[in-house]
Amino acid sequence: MWWLDFKHPYFLLLLIPWAAACAWYVFGKRYQSESAIAVSSKKVVAQRRSFRERTYRFLPSLRMLAVLLLIIALARPGKGVEFSSIKQPGIDIMIALDVSPSMSSEDFQPKNRLAVAKKVVGDFIELRKNDRMGLVIFSGEAYFQCPLTLETEMLKDIIADVDFDSADKEGTAIGEGVALAAARMAESNAKSKVILLLTDGMNNRGVVDPETAAKMCAELGIKIYPVGIGKKHVRVPFFSRMKVYQDHYDPESLKKMAEITGGKFYSAESGQVLWENIKDIDRLERSEFEVRRYYEFYDKFQLFLAAAFVLFLIEILLRSVVYRKVP
Repeated sequence: MWWLDFKHPYFLLLLIPWAAACAWYVFGKRYQSESAIAVSSKKVVAQRRSFRERTYRFLPSLRMLAVLLLIIALARPGKGVEFSSIKQPGIDIMIALDVSPSMSSEDFQPKNRLAVAKKVVGDFIELRKNDRMGLVIFSGEAYFQCPLTLETEMLKDIIADVDFDSADKEGTAIGEGVALAAARMAESNAKSKVILLLTDGMNNRGVVDPETAAKMCAELGIKIYPVGIGKKHVRVPFFSRMKVYQDHYDPESLKKMAEITGGKFYSAESGQVLWENIKDIDRLERSEFEVRRYYEFYDKFQLFLAAAFVLFLIEILLRSVVYRKVP
């Protein structure tokens, strides 16, 4: 009964004397004394035995089986269910990911910036099982992809599907991406709220500038951790040809956003550095969840107890009616 748990498993020790009693009954029959009545042949006795006589020897099996079920019932079989309950809110993290064409730069060989950023963000999500996380992507416009959720596997699948076709308009609207992420966290009651901003460019689109978006985040108690991705003078695919492209990289603007909100700016020129920066953010902002574990047990002993009672009743009826002995 591998599919069952036992609340009082020590009662299963009674199976030892039960097995011994069964063995004594089965093997002890072989050494019973011979019949007091002499017969010329065993075939004579066999031919005269009725159905009741032939089946009577199996009657004790009902009692043995009933006792077995009774022992199992005493052990309280059932199924235990364990679950966790979050008592207090912890950290809400909204990821703002740049998917503009410049993220196709190949300075993170053998992959481009976006592919490396997606991989690192996926690993970051694995580290924070107890935090709610969501996703906003942006290029020339910002696009909401996933609300704050504890379903990390679903979020990782969404991030895996993100590519350069996920945003139609070219350009880099950092301010709008941050503003949209902040708007999605406005009603959050988490003690700590963070926007993880990953971009390789400067703001050149949108109606909301980065500084204004940062001030809005500061008023909402949201910290921004910008991560600047890439190097200067890198090779960027452009109409199927490779050209040297001067990044419009604006680290000062990203640093100011972090300063306004109390976050920290990071610069990543390789996949390894990007991962180290992300791990640093993980150390800075730890969750404050208080997790309580509950264990609920669903009893199934009633079935075994009822079956044991039925077998006892059947044995009594058979002994009293079908296999009744005449004194």
